[in-house]
Amino acid sequence: MADYRAFFVGADGQFDGYRAFVSDTDDDAIVWAEQLLEDQPIELWTGARLVKRLAPPPGKGKAISHEVHEGRMVPKDKK
Repeated sequence: MADYRAFFVGADGQFDGYRAFVSDTDDDAIVWAEQLLEDQPIELWTGARLVKRLAPPPGKGKAISHEVHEGRMVPKDKK
């Protein structure tokens, strides 16, 4: 078993936190890290070795909750 860290990459390219875990193989660690993907990339590391950089799927991210109506930002209607 090896120690892995899934680093969350912020919009500025800096690490924005991480989750540490152990896994038997790189492939198993990648599957585990993919479950953490939301709206920011993840770099998966074991020690000083970058295993893989994971990107969120296209279109995944925060939903738009407001819209411009008559020149003002207003909450978006839920349909």
